Amino acid sequence: MLRIRSEDRASVLADVSDVYVDGYGDKVPLESIAQLVSTWEPACIQRLDTIRTITVGCQTLPGYLSNSVAAAARPRMLEILDTLPSTYTLEDGGEAEQTAESGAKIAGAFQISAILILLVLIAQYNSVVKPFVVLSTVPLALVGALIGLFSTGWALGFMPSLGIVSLAGVVINNAIILIDFIEGYLKEGKPLNDAVADAGRMRMQPIILTTLTTVGGLLPLAFLAGPMWAGMAWAMIFGLVLSTGLTLLVIPTLYAFCVDKFKLTVR
Repeated sequence: MLRIRSEDRASVLADVSDVYVDGYGDKVPLESIAQLVSTWEPACIQRLDTIRTITVGCQTLPGYLSNSVAAAARPRMLEILDTLPSTYTLEDGGEAEQTAESGAKIAGAFQISAILILLVLIAQYNSVVKPFVVLSTVPLALVGALIGLFSTGWALGFMPSLGIVSLAGVVINNAIILIDFIEGYLKEGKPLNDAVADAGRMRMQPIILTTLTTVGGLLPLAFLAGPMWAGMAWAMIFGLVLSTGLTLLVIPTLYAFCVDKFKLTVR
C-alpha cells in the first residue's frame, strides 16, 4: 500500500491524467484514450449473510432507551425504504436485535423452568390439579407486570422480562405456603370452608408484609437506578402488588373449587 506526499494530494486527479500508458508502438497519455470522472464509492463493501449492507447507527442521549428511539425512527425509515428499489430491505440491528434474541432465549428458559416447576409440584402433591392451582398465580403476576410497564411507559425489554421470570418464583412461593396451611387445617379435621378462611387469615399478614418489604427494596431501583433497571423494577412492583391481592382471593377459591369438583385428597 502506497501513499503520495501530502503536498501532492491536492492535484492528484490532474496528475492521473498526465500518466503515460503503453500503446501499440509507444507510450501515450492516459487522457488521450480515457475520460477521467471523479465519483463517490465505498472504501469497502460490507456484507451480512452474503448481502451487501449499509449500516446506519447512532448513540442515544442519557435517559433514553435505544428501543424507544428505534421505534420512533422506524416510520421515517419505512418511508425512505418505499422510495428505494424493491431489492432493498430494512433490518434492525444493535440493541434492538440483541433484545429480540434475548427475549427469545428468555421465553425458552421460561418454558423450561415452568415445566420443571410443574414436575416438582406434581411430585410434591401427588396430583396434577393442585400444581395448576399453584401456577395460576403466574398469569396474575404477568398481568400486573404488563400493567406496570404500560402505566410507566417502559418497553417489555430484556430486563423487564428477567424481572417477570423472577417474579414468578416469588408468587408461586406465596401460593404454595397458602395451600400448605389450608391442607394443614384440613388434616386437623376442619371443614373445607373453615380451613380456607382460617388459612387466608393466618397467612394474610405475612404475605402482605413480604410484598411490602420487596416493593420497598425495588422503589429505589424504579426511581434512581436509571433506564436499565427502572423497567424491571416497575414490572416487579406492579406484578407483586396485583398478584398478592388476587392470590389471597383467587388461590383459596380455586383450591376449594378443585377439591369439591375433583374430590382431591390431602396427603
